[in-house]
Amino acid sequence: MMIRTVSIWRWQLVFTGSIVAIAVMITAFKPTTLGLPLVIAGLALVVITTLVTFAVPWHRLPRRAVVVLPLLDVLAVGLTTNAPDIRLGLLWVFPVTWLATYFTMPWVLGGVAFSAACLVVFAAQDGEPADVLLRVLTVVITLSFLGVTVRIGAQRSRAARRLLERRSEQVNRAAERAETNQRRVTQVIDALGVALIVVDGDGRILQMNDAYRALYGRDRYGEALPSTAVEYDRRRGAAVPPSRTILARATGGEQLQDERVWLFDGAGNWHALHVSTRTIASAKEGQHIALVVIDDVTELLEAAEERRALGAVVSHELRNPLTAIIGHVDLLLEREDLPPQVTTQLEVIANAGERMENLVASSLETTRKAPEEPFEPVDLREVVEASAASYAPLISGSRQELDIRGAERLVIYGDAFRLRQVVDNLLSNAVKYTPAGGRIAVRLGWTGDRQAELVVTDTGTGIAADELSRVFEPYFRTDRAVLAGVAGTGLGMGIARAIVEAHEGSIRVESSIGVGTAVTVRFPPRRVKEVLA
Repeated sequence: MMIRTVSIWRWQLVFTGSIVAIAVMITAFKPTTLGLPLVIAGLALVVITTLVTFAVPWHRLPRRAVVVLPLLDVLAVGLTTNAPDIRLGLLWVFPVTWLATYFTMPWVLGGVAFSAACLVVFAAQDGEPADVLLRVLTVVITLSFLGVTVRIGAQRSRAARRLLERRSEQVNRAAERAETNQRRVTQVIDALGVALIVVDGDGRILQMNDAYRALYGRDRYGEALPSTAVEYDRRRGAAVPPSRTILARATGGEQLQDERVWLFDGAGNWHALHVSTRTIASAKEGQHIALVVIDDVTELLEAAEERRALGAVVSHELRNPLTAIIGHVDLLLEREDLPPQVTTQLEVIANAGERMENLVASSLETTRKAPEEPFEPVDLREVVEASAASYAPLISGSRQELDIRGAERLVIYGDAFRLRQVVDNLLSNAVKYTPAGGRIAVRLGWTGDRQAELVVTDTGTGIAADELSRVFEPYFRTDRAVLAGVAGTGLGMGIARAIVEAHEGSIRVESSIGVGTAVTVRFPPRRVKEVLA
């Protein structure tokens, strides 16, 4: 409604402005014209009509009520045509255009006819009748052509606008339907227990579901952040290098089918995964997009392990009574006072017992759990570089500098998985407690007594002297870390020391407030034969 009122004001103001400008020029060049009563009446009518335009609440009146304004303007122009030698009838262009823009063709023709009548009634009738008639016809034809042209253009403009509005509504409805369908598809995908993720040829994550976020420790808005989970080639084996992770292989177009991958999540739990990839868009179409399907089969493996353990227990417990039965049957068969029929029956019992004993032994062989793998040669340099690669995005985002120097190979005997935990804890603490722009350094080498040495230093906040002796206590966190709101549980250093000691190594922490912290880890040169519990 307000738009309609503003449009009425605009049309009237344009017309009034033109009249005022002409009145000023008449005053300057031909002031005697203003002495004509009809001219004065025409100018007064324009002023009155303009005041009425601003005073009347047009939004409360019918649409056709507005037609009064252009007709009053036609009358005002007709009154001013009484001025000799000044062709003010040209001003009828404004009200006729107004009528043609917003009203039907009968109103346009009526306005033209009203203009012709005003010209006949009020204009100066000097000259021959033929001249007067020619003047009237010229005005009528000109205004009629103008009105028809404007009316046709207005109709086409309205038709085009309505078409655009309908198309816009159709597009909006289509967009709403597409958005609704997208939400439904997302809800269905998120409800699946299978982890799904879509990546392109540049390694960008295009979409993931809730199962993948929960499995790899990602949130809905942190797709660019590094995952808190680490993939391994086997349970408690070696960490998979960044170039061979699931996403890296899917990005490279590698086709996987139920491939086994072990995942150690941020909460410290192992997951056995079956991974398959599907190509959605091939490189021939301009972009490689792959769908990665990850099925967590940990519960299935654990259930199978429980069944195996139960079978082993049952088989083991059966051996004792079977041994007793067979032994006593053998003793009875050694007696010479038994009737032949009893001897035959005892031999049947002995044969059946031996067959059952063989079945139990065979069952034990198939259900026996493989022994824990002994310590293997592990290159600490490779462990450090793999851990550094996983923390690289966080280090880069904090504008920190990581420097790894020293021995290119530092081989010890140990558990690669556990050693990776140690390095991860040390680097995680260094990154968390080092401010932006700080420096983290890792040094690897051999000591004088041929011990493998790993030193991690940082330029972080440091640890107070009275708190330094408690860093290995479970759940201990420094006061500065608590006040600063740094995330953590206080378990990392205790876990690291337990692993180092299981490898017959040592760990030492040195720190100063405002200077930084240095953690030194040493491992013996000889091979550790014990298996980590």
